[in-house]
Amino acid sequence: MLQTADKTLQTAEEELTAKMPVKEELTAERPAANKQTEAKITLVAAETQNSGGLEEETYEEVFSEVKTFIESLNVIIQTRNFSKWRAALSEELRKEISSPRFLADVSQRPSLKSKGIKLKTPEDYFKIVVVPSRADSQVDKIEIIDNNRVKAYYFREDRYLRLYELERRGNSWMIIQ
Repeated sequence: MLQTADKTLQTAEEELTAKMPVKEELTAERPAANKQTEAKITLVAAETQNSGGLEEETYEEVFSEVKTFIESLNVIIQTRNFSKWRAALSEELRKEISSPRFLADVSQRPSLKSKGIKLKTPEDYFKIVVVPSRADSQVDKIEIIDNNRVKAYYFREDRYLRLYELERRGNSWMIIQ
């Protein structure tokens, strides 16, 4: 009885397989002009898979926007323009970096503690932490979180490291983390 069930299952599988078009047949049915478009769509889908995606925009468009924003931000940081950098932060992040608790926690990092540096103001944080670490930031990849948020990453030593988490508000981007 078990052999009969196995044979029936095998026969059903063979019939289904015989009806399925071969990969080459599927490829031949597509117009040549669409192959490049499909490859691009596949790449975008792979990059944004499980991330919500931005409606109406491709990965490349969002990546370009984010890259331009971060390049502008780099100029602000390189010129040590605290007020413009602060304006690029979300209200929530401004409050966070202004808190005595945050400044004390960052002051406990080994790189600052070993030098006896204690951050007292958000401007201290900007000049001592942000300027040296973010002045030459480069975006190598983004992850689309939802319709308004992305994470920007740079590639270093065989892995991606998060640079910023950004949120689009209106027509501009804000640093939220």
